[in-house]
Amino acid sequence: MRIQHLYLLLSIAHTGSLRAAAQALNVTQPALTKSLKQLEQELGTSLVTRNSTGARLAPAGEMLAARAA
Repeated sequence: MRIQHLYLLLSIAHTGSLRAAAQALNVTQPALTKSLKQLEQELGTSLVTRNSTGARLAPAGEMLAARAA
């Protein structure tokens, strides 16, 4: 796990959107999605729930974000 992974998770939690989180971190949305998938694969669980209105942290993501903050 890299520190950038934690920053992206916290940014998603703060903005509620993958696109907005990518803009806040000055990366492209595909790059953010790729990093998120790497983190989820490394941890073996889904961290973000995506829906039509944006994205929110799954329970595992909330736990990780709370520890990272």
